[in-house]
Formats: sequence, C-alpha cells, structure tokens
Amino acid sequence: MDSDAEGTPSEFFDYFKVLCIQGFLTCRKHAERIILLVEMLQDSGFPCFKGGPRTIQNLRKRFHLSLTEEQCVSLVLSLISSSMDAWRTRQYDYYQRVLNGIL
Repeated sequence: MDSDAEGTPSEFFDYFKVLCIQGFLTCRKHAERIILLVEMLQDSGFPCFKGGPRTIQNLRKRFHLSLTEEQCVSLVLSLISSSMDAWRTRQYDYYQRVLNGIL
C-alpha cells in the first residue's frame, strides 16, 4: 500500500492510481477516434482547437502511442508521483480551500 500526500498509507490513494492508469489506457485505446474528433472541431471557432496541425501533433504526443502498456503504467505513476508535492498542486489545493472550503 502506498502513502498519500501526507505519508499515510491509503487504500483509497492506491485505488485512485489504479483508476488513473485504467483511464489513461482506455483513452489511449481510442486515441485515433479522439484525435479525429478534435480534427473535425478545428473550424468550430473554439479557441482551444485553433492551433491547427500543432494542436493535433501535441494531442497525439500526449497519448504516448509509441510506448508499451507497461511503459504507460510507469508514466502515469510517475506523473502522479511528481505532482504530489508540486507547487501547482499545492497552489490549486490552497485555491480550493480558500474559495470553496474544500480540503
């Protein structure tokens, strides 16, 4: 069992990691469909789709299609680990606490 951000062993945190891995692998399995949908929306007028071919290239990179499934699991775990005490994570937690009373 791994520890949560406070260093406390947590089954829920382990489950969270499993769900993140499953979610990423599922999205990756449907990457070509997702990319096609984004390509279709490039002329929609939404600013997030206006990057042209660069938008599609960046999206494709985020799926890490050249990695094996095992490598993807390691990648997701690494992303979770690196975000646990990152400045942005702490700032977002602070924002949630102050504005919404969460945490």
